Amino acid sequence: MRLNPQPDSFFDRVALLLNLAPTPILETQIALLSARAIMAATEVGIFSCLEHKRLSAPEIAKACALERRATEALLTALVSANYLRYSHQQYELTGKSKKWLAPQNHWSLFDYMPHVGDVWRAIEGLEQFLRTGKALEIHSGGWGPEQWRRYQRAMRALAAVAAEEVSRRMPLKPEARTMLDIGGSHGFYAVALCRKHPRLAAVILDLPEAIEAAAPILAMEAMGDRVRHQTGDALVEDLGENRYDLILISNLAHHFTDGQNRDLAKRAARALTLGGSLAIQEVIRPASPQAGDQAVQTLNLFFALTSTSGSWSVAEIESWLRAAGLKVRRPLWLRTIPGAAQVCGTKLV
Repeated sequence: MRLNPQPDSFFDRVALLLNLAPTPILETQIALLSARAIMAATEVGIFSCLEHKRLSAPEIAKACALERRATEALLTALVSANYLRYSHQQYELTGKSKKWLAPQNHWSLFDYMPHVGDVWRAIEGLEQFLRTGKALEIHSGGWGPEQWRRYQRAMRALAAVAAEEVSRRMPLKPEARTMLDIGGSHGFYAVALCRKHPRLAAVILDLPEAIEAAAPILAMEAMGDRVRHQTGDALVEDLGENRYDLILISNLAHHFTDGQNRDLAKRAARALTLGGSLAIQEVIRPASPQAGDQAVQTLNLFFALTSTSGSWSVAEIESWLRAAGLKVRRPLWLRTIPGAAQVCGTKLV
């Protein structure tokens, strides 16, 4: 998936075709301002107050306790980005914002937006990272409690997009009873799987800071003892032997080095029951820079900045599973998260 300048007129199309349009300005200053407008609109309540009704600019400013002239400038920018529609002097949500930013929508990424502010501040250190190679290590003391809380709400919102598909397509033996979700924090994938498989129970292993921030989110699912937290560090935790029918490692491998992931896969394989599966779910890095889309390659850069690691290819993940003695299954590409896949291994001996 790419973010490309879109022409509004015949002359725009010609300018883009002939490389006459100043695209670096569009892809830096305009992109930054558009992103900030969406973030600000979420924070000040624009999408919330328009969720069920159409309002004029003065009505929106009053409802959100904002200055009228400044609000009008923001609303106009949101219209240009197709997040709002304007007609008869009133504004309303478009299909895009109604699905993705209306706070009460099941699919909403409304709770993801505050975390983007932390991302915004993190990327200010990109140039320093490029010079030194020293990452921010946000999961190892780089964040405070508020950042952890924003992060957990964001990850829960993102999980809601794919949880139904993940639970439906996850390789799970019929008699499965036990699941370990490594780094699952908010627990929504485990919740979705346990709801689909009534006899399944899950343990979510995560850092104490993550669990402290995620515990209220998991409690809202009312899953009782079927889905519970366990404090631990995935890099050193003894996962036991022959304990779990399914182990899920979702969106965690990009924080670890190749060696750390190989070690984790071996400990996870040892903890699987016979016929059990280890599923590593990640945004996949294409084998060649030419083959990768903008979103995936940019996320790879962000993961490197924040954790001294980055995205992994299917072949690299499969090598961890094979080294752990697991039979590798065909990668399962997620339809709900473009560029993401489950790479799974099954314990046969």
